[in-house]
Amino acid sequence: MKLLDEVIYDFDFTMPRVIATGRLVIFENMSEIVMISESAITVSSGVRSKRFTTVTGENFVIKEIGEGRLVIEGTIRSVEFL
Repeated sequence: MKLLDEVIYDFDFTMPRVIATGRLVIFENMSEIVMISESAITVSSGVRSKRFTTVTGENFVIKEIGEGRLVIEGTIRSVEFL
């Protein structure tokens, strides 16, 4: 990917973004939580983009919920973009 394309991608606020570090996951650019279970959390990135992101694992604890942002902590097994 060219540098200009990377910069445009970084500032596209309609694209889902997930930052996963150790036991912490940060969802950005999300519009709603679609599903929560003991082993997975799925969020939607809005009506226009029709994108979903699922994190699977265990022992999830929601640390922060804000406008367009969700921070969870727990054991992460996988991250899937749908």
